[in-house]
Amino acid sequence: MIKTLFTKSNLIALASILSIPLLGLIYQFLNRPQEKVYSLVTSFDQQTPLLKIFVIPYMFWYAFVFITLLYLMFKNRKVYYETLLQYNLGLLICYSIYIIYQTHVPRPVVEGNDFLSQMLQWIYQSDAPYNCFPSIHVLTTYVVMRAVLKITDVSRLVKILTAVMAFLIIASTVFIRQHVILDIVGAVLVVEGLMVLTLLVKQSRRREVFVADQRIADTSTFKTLKRGA
Repeated sequence: MIKTLFTKSNLIALASILSIPLLGLIYQFLNRPQEKVYSLVTSFDQQTPLLKIFVIPYMFWYAFVFITLLYLMFKNRKVYYETLLQYNLGLLICYSIYIIYQTHVPRPVVEGNDFLSQMLQWIYQSDAPYNCFPSIHVLTTYVVMRAVLKITDVSRLVKILTAVMAFLIIASTVFIRQHVILDIVGAVLVVEGLMVLTLLVKQSRRREVFVADQRIADTSTFKTLKRGA
């Protein structure tokens, strides 16, 4: 079993995940205020309460994304690579937007010394309140969730658990005031756009293969008829 687990193809697939933290290095250079910073705060965001309990699903994002990618890697290698490509392209799109349209989300003062308050304070200290639109937290959560949901041979239970966890993570971004509602909308639109692009590329390749097969078939038919003549 161990030999089948550590095959060359599995190791290559696993190593491909390293592309994510490598691209993440770019974010470190962008996570600082620029000359002009925009705000997308709406009345909905102003009325949204701060719910510290949502710091738990927010932090679980790290494990959720990694575990889901591993699941995809063993469940459906083709979907795994497609998802990883969409994931990385999504990051690059986000970084490009951050450069030309940097947003800021005001954060509340967190009071208390309880575990949840300390966790929230740590998040605020670790991540500057810039580069919020689109939300990378939402984009990455949504893209792996969509990948699981589109695989036909995944059990209903796995799909439900994945969707529920993804919903909690996405909701947490606004309930702990890391993002605003438009950051979520922007991230979802980026992922859906990438999925449409992926579909168009696949359809284009199918047409190319079909045309090539038709040419081969026509050539073969022509040669057969020529011999018969």
